[in-house]
Amino acid sequence: MSDYDKKRATIERNLAEVRRRMAAACERSGRKADEVTLIAVTKTVGLEEIDILADLGVSRMAESRVQNAAAKIPAAPAGIEWHMIGHLQRNKAKRALEMFPLIDAVDSVRLAKEINKHAEHMGKTVPVLLEVKTGGEEAKHG
Repeated sequence: MSDYDKKRATIERNLAEVRRRMAAACERSGRKADEVTLIAVTKTVGLEEIDILADLGVSRMAESRVQNAAAKIPAAPAGIEWHMIGHLQRNKAKRALEMFPLIDAVDSVRLAKEINKHAEHMGKTVPVLLEVKTGGEEAKHG
């Protein structure tokens, strides 16, 4: 078995386990499985793994660093919906808006205003998810 085949088999096995656990969680909570969407975070993997995930039917992926996304997104298979996750610095908001149709972690009013300013200039509306800090941990944003 080639290294690629081993990698693919591992990803396929792990993905099947994640999907099984998602389905079980949906059943326990009374939700339909098709109401929940898997978003694969690609921050520690390369293009080969992204290609494998896409081939296995994963159509939503996420990056936490704009500079990594700038290298991966253009080379990734078409049809993937990319999400920006994690802390986004205001100085990278414009670049993020150029690459991502959704920003998952807006953690300050200043960042929201920066995103809005660039989105208006680009003539686009970008959905965002707000990150709310509920605990006292200094390392957390929101």
